[in-house]
Amino acid sequence: MTNAQGPVRACVLIRVRPGKHYDVAKKIASLKGIRSAFAVMGGADVVARIEVETMRLLTSLGSQIGDLPDVVTTETLVAAE
Repeated sequence: MTNAQGPVRACVLIRVRPGKHYDVAKKIASLKGIRSAFAVMGGADVVARIEVETMRLLTSLGSQIGDLPDVVTTETLVAAE
């Protein structure tokens, strides 16, 4: 089932264990549905840009990110229509 209004877009703000931001960003970037993932400075350590066809796929991808070693917390920001 695809989204009739187009893809679901979101950004995930990810906090990781100290010194692990580049490793985690690289792992996240390799996941299907991730458009980009990169280390940042500020409240989050890594930001991932996601584009998938359904909310179910977004939920699955968010769970995959949260389950990665060295990930402490995630916050998913879904794009407004």
